[in-house]
Amino acid sequence: MKVHIIMRQLTRITVLILLVTLLAACGGDDSSSETEMESLPEARPLIDESATYIQNANSIELEMNVSGYPVSVEMDSVEMLNELPLFFNYARGIFLAPDRMTATIQFSLDALSTTAQLVALDRDHYFKLDMLGNRWFRGELIAGFSPASLMAQPGGVASALASVTDLTMVGRENLDGLSVFHLNGTIQASAVYALTFGLIRTKEGILNADIYIRAKNHQLAVLKLIEPPPDDDSDAENTTWTITIVDYNQAVSIDAPVESE
Repeated sequence: MKVHIIMRQLTRITVLILLVTLLAACGGDDSSSETEMESLPEARPLIDESATYIQNANSIELEMNVSGYPVSVEMDSVEMLNELPLFFNYARGIFLAPDRMTATIQFSLDALSTTAQLVALDRDHYFKLDMLGNRWFRGELIAGFSPASLMAQPGGVASALASVTDLTMVGRENLDGLSVFHLNGTIQASAVYALTFGLIRTKEGILNADIYIRAKNHQLAVLKLIEPPPDDDSDAENTTWTITIVDYNQAVSIDAPVESE
């Protein structure tokens, strides 16, 4: 009889221990969650700090992708292409302050694609296209574009970030293995004209923006812009611009190439 009593008491003690352990674990999770929420920085000072990093950078390596509704390009400087339906797909390049850039740009032409190499020294452009035999030409590949516009005040990347309105902190996220703070807001289309190399279709109005800032050093990692389709094709999908800042302050030099004869 005493054995049964002892066993019941041991069972009760074991159950109590398990309950205390579970309660402690739950309490620990709540505390961890609260700490994580408390660690989120305020959205406006964070994006302002990110803008300052960009404005003070000696060089920026960036990548730009578009998806959804196509982005048409006029290439008046290339006679054989100036009347063809050409669309922008992708670009990756390095900006060197104050006004130099080198970039690889991919275009599509119906089912075909072509790649251009661009060296821009302010408004002085040099380019070559693989479909033209990789010969260097001199002329504006992208009409009206100068790398200096990326740092212009107003109109440059930093001023575009600073101009974001309706700014909210979404939270801390993992972006392809990178710890980032995710912010959301709206931005005037005119503020991102330079950032898209002047290729954005919408010149006026409000765009939705998602901003991803590195948690480690508060530098801009990715800016996503949602551009609506043209008014005459309002049922079509949006254009999504994804601009990634790959690296800051690389030691680079950008000079004019030797033109082909």
